[in-house]
Amino acid sequence: MRLLSYNIDEKIIEHLEENNLYIIDVAEDMDDAIYHSKVRYYNMILVNSSNYYDCKDILDNINCRFTAVIFICDEPSKEFQLDLLKNGAMDILQSPVSTKYLLTKIESIHRENFQENILYKDKFIVNMKDEQLFDDNENVVNLKGKSFSILAYLLKNRHRGSISKDELLQTNWEEPEMVSDNVIEVNINLIRNALKKEFDDNFIETIRHRGYKIVS
Repeated sequence: MRLLSYNIDEKIIEHLEENNLYIIDVAEDMDDAIYHSKVRYYNMILVNSSNYYDCKDILDNINCRFTAVIFICDEPSKEFQLDLLKNGAMDILQSPVSTKYLLTKIESIHRENFQENILYKDKFIVNMKDEQLFDDNENVVNLKGKSFSILAYLLKNRHRGSISKDELLQTNWEEPEMVSDNVIEVNINLIRNALKKEFDDNFIETIRHRGYKIVS
């Protein structure tokens, strides 16, 4: 998963990075934050700013159905809060915000991203720490590196209609612009072959011209 931050407490960013919870882009200034929101896909955006027009620019650049945006502001007025919420913000918090509260807020939005195990179909368990997928018969698939992170990302977003190749690149590579989207097909094939070999199953569906989804 990928997160964009601007003017956020370094302790929060360090915690998220040390626990490998997000690939994080730290904006140098608000113009940089607005630029990044235009050119990259984010699962979450955290911005500490009281400038309404800058905050609105961020919201204009993203799809609020898939990107959770939290603004931290100095004494925001009710009108300020209501307008940003109507335009797609997930929440507006008043500064200062405690580290514990903000981390808990982030976890409440992407709960499975913080869990060590993800359960799928009451049969499969994904172990995030050991990068393993095993079933109720104790068959195990070991997928390392990007193959595992792609499978985990698809499972975390299994309730969505489809995930594009571009989104998979943006959320699993530090520098997605340097990677061809053919690498997604290669990794999807590796995952499918592993699932077929160990489980005689395949629960990744190709959605023509749109990407991939986990079979529900």
